[in-house]
Amino acid sequence: MWEGAKTMTTNAAVLIIDDEVEVGNFFRYLLAPKNYRVNTAHSARQAIDLLSRQQFGLALVDLKLPDGDGISLLRQIKANQPGCQVIIMTGFSTVQTAVEAIKLGAYDYIDKPFEDINQLENLLDEALKSRISTGESTDPGRDWTKTVTDLGYLTGKNPQLQQLMSLAAKIAKKPLTILIQGETGTGKEMLARFIHAASPRAGQPFIPVNCGALTENLLESELFGHEKGAFTGAHTQRRGMFEIANHGTLFLDEIGEASLSSQVKLLRVLETGEYVRVGGEKPQKTDVRIVTATNVNLDEAVAQSRFRMDLLFRLDVVKLEIPPLRERPEDIPLFAEYFLTKTGAGTLRGPITVAPDAMDALLRYSWPGNVRELANVMAQAAALCDGNLIRLKHLPAKLLRPEIRPFEGPAGDSPAKHNPDHNLARTETLLKETALKLVAEINLDDGFDYPLFAQQFKQFETLVSIKLIEKALRETLGDRKAVAGLLNMNSRTLRYLLNEKSKIHNLK
Repeated sequence: MWEGAKTMTTNAAVLIIDDEVEVGNFFRYLLAPKNYRVNTAHSARQAIDLLSRQQFGLALVDLKLPDGDGISLLRQIKANQPGCQVIIMTGFSTVQTAVEAIKLGAYDYIDKPFEDINQLENLLDEALKSRISTGESTDPGRDWTKTVTDLGYLTGKNPQLQQLMSLAAKIAKKPLTILIQGETGTGKEMLARFIHAASPRAGQPFIPVNCGALTENLLESELFGHEKGAFTGAHTQRRGMFEIANHGTLFLDEIGEASLSSQVKLLRVLETGEYVRVGGEKPQKTDVRIVTATNVNLDEAVAQSRFRMDLLFRLDVVKLEIPPLRERPEDIPLFAEYFLTKTGAGTLRGPITVAPDAMDALLRYSWPGNVRELANVMAQAAALCDGNLIRLKHLPAKLLRPEIRPFEGPAGDSPAKHNPDHNLARTETLLKETALKLVAEINLDDGFDYPLFAQQFKQFETLVSIKLIEKALRETLGDRKAVAGLLNMNSRTLRYLLNEKSKIHNLK
């Protein structure tokens, strides 16, 4: 049905899918000066017919159609014309559905009725230009990495988190309330700061408040301020964070710990944009963007009457959930190196690296404290390490407790043959002899660039590990599971070292 569309390359063609004739006419008028070819469809059936006969660079899809829905049509477009950018048209009441559309590959969404025509026109131009210039469907959040770099953050390589950051970059530009969920230490405040920096409010204050660290009275005074004499010790009038953060972003961390009384007052601010200082009578106006975070399951808290359902509806317009570090093993080596650099411990002694067995321990650990715990472990290890190599002895005992999986080799292999301690003494002697020979060969008469040596030695260490893995692969006939058992390392470490192989091909 869609085969004909794959043979055409009209990237400047735009398809408007909306049951209102006026919407199609509006876009024809708007895009006429740009020489874009505009087609209109008033139903899902008409849209599918047009898409089967022509390739489009951009499709604007209404979420509600007389014979279907925009989400189903989005899936069909992305499956059959992946290069076509899709912008969802929606009303505010369906924002959550529009956000889901972005997760499914929509370029962005726009609210109806269209109020800011210049902004709308810019969005259409960006969508079409990104498609035309690259020949592929690209992401409007593609420049989010610059914002992260400017903030000094590291996000890693995990695809799930990369997609989350891209979604956050798009949502940041919308005037929406955002709820960030994730375990302790996953970086919820970092994501909130990123959303602020990527939003139109970036030049205004970003104010974080930990709702779980304050009593009920202190939290309300902190958020709303108080009048002079409102309570014992209130000698002067004090501004609250809603006033200080005006026109900016207010980040309410651990929102699930706020008292029911505080929740009522927060709900009023969200509904009316007004609050009253503690001890006051006059309503105060505020214009803030609310970003909240919690590691509490708010649905369960509502069921237990610990959290107001109406407040949850207000906060949960857009939900972003950060995956825990244990689900992002590919990021552990990157974060470990990043935190070692941040400690500054290697400034005088050169770069500090992590030995393969120590890295294996990092990859085995479940990290209940997530990225924050990894940062603390790396700081501790750097403090205990006198040289440039983090070893097992520098790591906390808790990282050494996970059970080492036994080798599961081919039938008939004896456990003694694959004992991880086999030839340990001989290996230790060989390493010492190699180190002494290497040092003896270094000529210090003309000076010696130790930082460069340390960097090259790190590559050498990785190369040796890879060569050892290659030897084990030959002995096990390419059985990676057997290799992991033979070398007493888990599959994550094995994948990491094999991925490093392509980076150091010049050393072979």
